[in-house]
Amino acid sequence: MISVSLSFNYLLVFHNENQSLLYFESAPSIAFDPLFIEKIRFNINRGYIQFRQIKGQIVHGMFEQFYLLLITSNLTKIILVLDNKPNEFADEALSAFAARFESRWENELQQFFSHYQGDNDIFFNESKNGQNIQALVNDIFQLNYHFPHHLGTPKTRLQGNYKKIWKIAQTLSQESGSILMRDLWFKSLNITKIDKNLIADIIYEFLSRGYIRPNPF
Repeated sequence: MISVSLSFNYLLVFHNENQSLLYFESAPSIAFDPLFIEKIRFNINRGYIQFRQIKGQIVHGMFEQFYLLLITSNLTKIILVLDNKPNEFADEALSAFAARFESRWENELQQFFSHYQGDNDIFFNESKNGQNIQALVNDIFQLNYHFPHHLGTPKTRLQGNYKKIWKIAQTLSQESGSILMRDLWFKSLNITKIDKNLIADIIYEFLSRGYIRPNPF
């Protein structure tokens, strides 16, 4: 099934105690570059990157040509590295990931140095209670599964396939007050002849332009 997802270059999780890299995800097309990651960590720790607060604990900054989204929680500092300007969903998704990650792996984070001797393999393997960070990443950053959204107002006149999918979004919104991306995708696929990949592209464009916005957590 096609999915509309938040595309990021890197997801980085650092431990607050000594800034150890606990976990990372990189885009399939990007090889893990430890030197690049170390440059990001060094510049953040030295205060060389200027961040501006967006909302809550999330701040935005720039490193070279990349956009950085950073959230600092009780035990971790989590960073999204993007090569495109982040939209509102990126903030919501990062906030949700940080909350769920610290909740589900709280014991491992608290005992990372005392019990696990700083071995971050525990975060790349499935935990004793069946938790898996890769599954959490997929769950959080796939728009088509979760996150209720509401409709904004298009700034341009929609035509063709864009108009068809927007009307479907309006119908779904009227029925329940909010919409899920998976419902919009399936509904559009079932009642139109639009190619599924084009449907995903149109939905993502609606999101990136703010025509469809995630409900606040």
